[in-house]
Amino acid sequence: MLRNLYGFIVDAETPYFACFRKPASTSVMLTYHVPPFTTVIGMIANALGISRPEYLEGIKWLQNKLWLNLRPLTPIFRPSRELAKILKLVGEERKERRPTSFPSSPMHKYFLLRPSYRFFVASKDDEAIDKIVNALRCPERPLYLGQSDDMVVVTVVWKGMVEQVMSQQAWGLVRGSHEGNGQRVELLRLPIGFESERKPLLSPLLTLPSQFPFQLPEPEPLWRFDEETVHLFNASEVMENAFSKE
Repeated sequence: MLRNLYGFIVDAETPYFACFRKPASTSVMLTYHVPPFTTVIGMIANALGISRPEYLEGIKWLQNKLWLNLRPLTPIFRPSRELAKILKLVGEERKERRPTSFPSSPMHKYFLLRPSYRFFVASKDDEAIDKIVNALRCPERPLYLGQSDDMVVVTVVWKGMVEQVMSQQAWGLVRGSHEGNGQRVELLRLPIGFESERKPLLSPLLTLPSQFPFQLPEPEPLWRFDEETVHLFNASEVMENAFSKE
């Protein structure tokens, strides 16, 4: 059981656009309103400069180490839409393993205009947190959030001990299904890790409020980052819970 963690808060602002594609969208490219946890982990891996040969092991290491939550810092608006041409790779030569044709297909792509988010990141490993914070302050590579051409500007706003407390105020995504109490809420499950190279592992059901802090019906064990309290989610925990239900 976790008791005390070490963590940080980082604010991320996309100066232009962002698209967090829903995996099941095909003929239309739909976007989540918030970045999946896998997207946050990918951004951290990019900041650390994890090389391509070590990428899968690096991502797995981060998934096991980190406990995460997030919230929008700007109001959630309806995504904008554009007509885009998506390049498709069809067929390949057996010897050279290269695509033999490059047809394109028009499709509607949804995107968010200048969104910004707050990420809550914690771990039992204080050395890993220090390493990640230093990398975010001076990243090895240019950072993006979602698609590779959607650059992001990150600012570490707090670092320190993360304690578990009883609270009714949730400053991030809320575990489970909750009514809005007069405000609009969205229910969603976000990719939090990968069971294999291609199969995403989904988070438990989450509630995304339109305003923060969200008032819970009863006090719950939450994790306190500075003055804000949140639930925390980890890919290994989700996988263990999935196996225990089988």
